[in-house]
Amino acid sequence: MRAAASALLLLAIAAAARADTSKLAKEGVEIQPRATLRGKDKTCCGYPLSESLGYQLTFYTLAFEAEHQDPIGLIPVGTPRSPVPQNTWVELYTRDGYFIRRVRERFAWSLRMEGSGVMLDGRLYNWAGPCNYGYGTCFQEVDTQEYPFGRGAGLRALIPFKSIAVDPRLIRLGEPVYLPELDGIRLPDGSIHDGCVRADDTGGAIKKRHLDFFVVTFENYRTLIDALFGVGWVTPHIEAPRCEYLRVP
Repeated sequence: MRAAASALLLLAIAAAARADTSKLAKEGVEIQPRATLRGKDKTCCGYPLSESLGYQLTFYTLAFEAEHQDPIGLIPVGTPRSPVPQNTWVELYTRDGYFIRRVRERFAWSLRMEGSGVMLDGRLYNWAGPCNYGYGTCFQEVDTQEYPFGRGAGLRALIPFKSIAVDPRLIRLGEPVYLPELDGIRLPDGSIHDGCVRADDTGGAIKKRHLDFFVVTFENYRTLIDALFGVGWVTPHIEAPRCEYLRVP
Protein backbone atom coordinates (compact mmCIF):
# COMPACT_ATOMS: atom_id res chain seq x y z
CA MET A 1 0.00 0.00 0.00
CA ARG A 2 2.79 2.40 0.91
CA ALA A 3 4.60 1.67 -2.40
CA ALA A 4 1.42 2.19 -4.40
CA ALA A 5 0.72 5.49 -2.67
CA SER A 6 4.27 6.67 -3.36
CA ALA A 7 3.94 5.79 -7.03
CA LEU A 8 0.64 7.71 -7.31
CA LEU A 9 2.22 10.70 -5.58
CA LEU A 10 5.15 10.73 -8.04
CA LEU A 11 2.79 10.53 -11.01
CA ALA A 12 0.76 13.40 -9.67
CA ILE A 13 3.88 15.53 -9.16
CA ALA A 14 5.11 14.74 -12.66
CA ALA A 15 1.73 15.59 -14.18
CA ALA A 16 1.61 18.85 -12.29
CA ALA A 17 5.09 19.73 -13.42
CA ARG A 18 4.17 19.08 -17.03
CA ALA A 19 0.95 21.04 -16.76
CA ASP A 20 2.14 24.03 -14.75
CA THR A 21 2.76 26.69 -17.36
CA SER A 22 0.97 29.41 -15.43
CA LYS A 23 4.14 31.36 -14.68
CA LEU A 24 5.14 31.37 -18.32
CA ALA A 25 1.65 32.47 -19.30
CA LYS A 26 1.81 35.35 -16.82
CA GLU A 27 5.14 36.45 -18.27
CA GLY A 28 3.66 36.42 -21.76
CA VAL A 29 6.00 33.65 -22.93
CA GLU A 30 4.63 31.52 -25.75
CA ILE A 31 4.61 27.82 -24.90
CA GLN A 32 6.72 25.97 -27.47
CA PRO A 33 6.01 22.35 -28.45
CA ARG A 34 8.55 19.86 -27.18
CA ALA A 35 11.26 19.13 -29.71
CA THR A 36 11.38 15.66 -31.24
CA LEU A 37 14.65 13.94 -30.39
CA ARG A 38 16.58 12.58 -33.36
CA GLY A 39 19.09 9.80 -33.56
CA LYS A 40 22.39 10.00 -35.42
CA ASP A 41 21.98 10.66 -39.15
CA LYS A 42 23.51 7.52 -40.64
CA THR A 43 23.41 8.99 -44.14
CA CYS A 44 25.76 11.83 -43.30
CA CYS A 45 29.30 12.22 -42.30
CA GLY A 46 31.38 9.12 -41.67
CA TYR A 47 34.50 9.19 -39.53
CA PRO A 48 36.74 12.26 -39.02
CA LEU A 49 40.42 11.87 -39.86
CA SER A 50 41.49 14.55 -37.41
CA GLU A 51 40.35 16.93 -34.74
CA SER A 52 38.20 19.86 -35.88
CA LEU A 53 39.97 21.89 -38.59
CA GLY A 54 42.95 19.54 -38.50
CA TYR A 55 43.84 19.62 -42.22
CA GLN A 56 45.16 22.56 -44.22
CA LEU A 57 43.13 23.41 -47.34
CA THR A 58 44.71 25.04 -50.38
CA PHE A 59 43.50 25.40 -53.96
CA TYR A 60 44.88 24.57 -57.38
CA THR A 61 43.79 25.37 -60.91
CA LEU A 62 44.66 24.77 -64.53
CA ALA A 63 47.46 26.95 -65.87
CA PHE A 64 46.31 28.96 -68.89
CA GLU A 65 48.92 30.29 -71.29
CA ALA A 66 46.51 33.06 -72.27
CA GLU A 67 46.71 34.47 -68.73
CA HIS A 68 50.49 34.87 -68.96
CA GLN A 69 50.87 36.82 -72.16
CA ASP A 70 51.73 40.07 -70.41
CA PRO A 71 55.23 40.31 -68.89
CA ILE A 72 53.74 40.85 -65.43
CA GLY A 73 50.27 39.32 -65.66
CA LEU A 74 47.51 39.05 -63.06
CA ILE A 75 48.21 35.48 -61.93
CA PRO A 76 50.79 35.32 -59.11
CA VAL A 77 53.80 33.12 -59.87
CA GLY A 78 57.06 32.36 -58.12
CA THR A 79 57.91 32.82 -54.47
CA PRO A 80 59.71 35.58 -52.57
CA ARG A 81 62.79 33.36 -52.41
CA SER A 82 62.53 32.23 -56.03
CA PRO A 83 60.93 34.98 -58.10
CA VAL A 84 60.16 34.30 -61.77
CA PRO A 85 61.66 36.84 -64.21
CA GLN A 86 59.01 39.00 -65.83
CA ASN A 87 60.00 38.76 -69.48
CA THR A 88 61.93 35.54 -70.08
CA TRP A 89 61.06 32.65 -72.39
CA VAL A 90 61.73 28.91 -72.12
CA GLU A 91 61.26 25.84 -74.30
CA LEU A 92 59.00 22.95 -73.30
CA TYR A 93 59.61 19.32 -74.31
CA THR A 94 58.07 15.90 -73.87
CA ARG A 95 60.00 13.18 -72.02
CA ASP A 96 60.90 11.72 -75.42
CA GLY A 97 62.62 14.97 -76.36
CA TYR A 98 59.99 16.29 -78.76
CA PHE A 99 59.69 20.06 -78.81
CA ILE A 100 56.28 21.37 -77.66
CA ARG A 101 56.60 25.14 -77.90
CA ARG A 102 58.38 28.22 -76.61
CA VAL A 103 56.46 29.97 -73.81
CA ARG A 104 56.91 32.67 -71.24
CA GLU A 105 58.68 31.36 -68.16
CA ARG A 106 55.79 32.62 -66.02
CA PHE A 107 53.46 30.17 -67.76
CA ALA A 108 56.01 27.32 -67.57
CA TRP A 109 56.35 27.88 -63.81
CA SER A 110 52.57 27.86 -63.38
CA LEU A 111 52.19 24.74 -65.55
CA ARG A 112 54.79 22.91 -63.46
CA MET A 113 53.21 24.05 -60.19
CA GLU A 114 49.58 23.29 -61.08
CA GLY A 115 50.35 20.08 -62.97
CA SER A 116 48.00 20.66 -65.92
CA GLY A 117 47.61 23.56 -68.32
CA VAL A 118 46.06 24.80 -71.53
CA MET A 119 48.14 26.20 -74.40
CA LEU A 120 47.02 29.10 -76.58
CA ASP A 121 46.01 26.63 -79.29
CA GLY A 122 43.79 24.68 -76.87
CA ARG A 123 46.06 21.70 -76.34
CA LEU A 124 46.10 20.37 -72.76
CA TYR A 125 49.38 19.26 -71.18
CA ASN A 126 50.20 17.46 -67.94
CA TRP A 127 53.36 17.42 -65.84
CA ALA A 128 55.50 14.41 -66.81
CA GLY A 129 58.45 14.71 -64.44
CA PRO A 130 61.95 16.21 -64.58
CA CYS A 131 64.13 16.03 -67.67
CA ASN A 132 67.60 17.19 -68.69
CA TYR A 133 66.67 19.60 -71.47
CA GLY A 134 64.55 22.68 -72.09
CA TYR A 135 62.88 24.00 -68.95
CA GLY A 136 64.06 21.02 -66.91
CA THR A 137 60.51 19.71 -66.47
CA CYS A 138 58.84 17.67 -69.19
CA PHE A 139 55.16 17.57 -70.13
CA GLN A 140 52.86 15.30 -72.10
CA GLU A 141 49.75 16.08 -74.12
CA VAL A 142 46.47 14.84 -72.66
CA ASP A 143 43.39 13.70 -74.58
CA THR A 144 40.77 16.34 -73.77
CA GLN A 145 37.95 13.93 -74.65
CA GLU A 146 39.00 11.63 -71.82
CA TYR A 147 40.49 14.25 -69.50
CA PRO A 148 38.79 17.60 -70.27
CA PHE A 149 40.24 19.28 -67.17
CA GLY A 150 43.52 17.43 -66.91
CA ARG A 151 44.68 14.15 -65.44
CA GLY A 152 45.34 13.47 -61.79
CA ALA A 153 47.19 10.57 -60.22
CA GLY A 154 46.62 7.03 -61.41
CA LEU A 155 45.00 8.10 -64.72
CA ARG A 156 42.15 9.79 -62.86
CA ALA A 157 40.25 12.58 -64.60
CA LEU A 158 40.17 15.80 -62.60
CA ILE A 159 36.65 17.02 -61.80
CA PRO A 160 36.02 20.71 -61.03
CA PHE A 161 35.06 21.31 -57.37
CA LYS A 162 35.20 17.55 -56.65
CA SER A 163 38.84 16.48 -57.04
CA ILE A 164 41.36 16.99 -54.26
CA ALA A 165 45.07 16.21 -54.09
CA VAL A 166 46.08 14.27 -50.99
CA ASP A 167 48.98 12.55 -49.31
CA PRO A 168 48.16 8.94 -50.28
CA ARG A 169 49.83 7.70 -47.11
CA LEU A 170 46.91 9.23 -45.18
CA ILE A 171 44.05 9.13 -47.69
CA ARG A 172 44.06 6.52 -50.41
CA LEU A 173 43.46 7.54 -54.00
CA GLY A 174 39.85 7.19 -55.07
CA GLU A 175 38.51 7.65 -51.54
CA PRO A 176 35.42 9.90 -51.26
CA VAL A 177 35.89 12.51 -48.54
CA TYR A 178 33.31 14.67 -46.79
CA LEU A 179 34.39 18.22 -45.89
CA PRO A 180 31.71 19.85 -43.72
CA GLU A 181 33.33 23.25 -44.22
CA LEU A 182 32.44 23.08 -47.93
CA ASP A 183 28.90 21.82 -47.36
CA GLY A 184 26.41 24.51 -48.33
CA ILE A 185 28.76 27.05 -49.92
CA ARG A 186 27.70 28.57 -53.22
CA LEU A 187 30.00 27.68 -56.12
CA PRO A 188 30.91 30.09 -58.92
CA ASP A 189 28.39 28.41 -61.25
CA GLY A 190 25.59 29.11 -58.75
CA SER A 191 25.17 25.55 -57.50
CA ILE A 192 25.51 24.56 -53.84
CA HIS A 193 28.34 22.26 -52.78
CA ASP A 194 27.34 19.14 -50.84
CA GLY A 195 30.70 18.80 -49.07
CA CYS A 196 31.69 15.69 -51.02
CA VAL A 197 35.06 15.50 -52.79
CA ARG A 198 37.35 12.67 -53.93
CA ALA A 199 41.07 11.94 -53.66
CA ASP A 200 42.02 12.09 -57.35
CA ASP A 201 45.48 13.60 -57.27
CA THR A 202 48.77 14.00 -55.42
CA GLY A 203 51.39 16.74 -55.37
CA GLY A 204 54.97 17.33 -54.37
CA ALA A 205 53.91 19.89 -51.78
CA ILE A 206 50.89 17.92 -50.52
CA LYS A 207 52.29 16.18 -47.47
CA LYS A 208 50.66 14.89 -44.30
CA ARG A 209 47.56 16.87 -43.24
CA HIS A 210 47.19 18.93 -46.39
CA LEU A 211 44.45 18.87 -49.04
CA ASP A 212 44.55 20.74 -52.36
CA PHE A 213 41.11 21.50 -53.86
CA PHE A 214 40.79 21.64 -57.69
CA VAL A 215 38.83 24.76 -58.75
CA VAL A 216 39.90 25.10 -62.46
CA THR A 217 40.52 28.86 -62.67
CA PHE A 218 42.12 31.58 -60.60
CA GLU A 219 38.85 33.55 -60.71
CA ASN A 220 37.03 30.57 -59.18
CA TYR A 221 39.66 30.47 -56.45
CA ARG A 222 39.04 34.11 -55.57
CA THR A 223 35.27 33.52 -55.47
CA LEU A 224 35.61 30.51 -53.17
CA ILE A 225 38.00 32.25 -50.82
CA ASP A 226 35.32 34.89 -50.30
CA ALA A 227 32.62 32.22 -49.81
CA LEU A 228 34.76 30.46 -47.20
CA PHE A 229 35.62 33.74 -45.45
CA GLY A 230 39.28 32.87 -45.77
CA VAL A 231 38.97 29.56 -43.89
CA GLY A 232 42.12 27.59 -44.62
CA TRP A 233 41.52 24.49 -42.49
CA VAL A 234 39.00 21.67 -42.79
CA THR A 235 37.88 18.47 -41.05
CA PRO A 236 37.91 15.57 -43.54
CA HIS A 237 35.64 12.57 -42.95
CA ILE A 238 35.86 9.23 -44.74
CA GLU A 239 33.24 6.53 -45.28
CA ALA A 240 30.48 9.13 -45.35
CA PRO A 241 27.40 7.46 -46.88
CA ARG A 242 26.28 10.72 -48.47
CA CYS A 243 29.49 10.78 -50.56
CA GLU A 244 29.46 7.16 -51.73
CA TYR A 245 28.22 8.26 -55.17
CA LEU A 246 31.79 9.45 -55.85
CA ARG A 247 33.33 6.07 -55.21
CA VAL A 248 34.65 4.46 -58.38
CA PRO A 249 35.16 0.66 -58.33
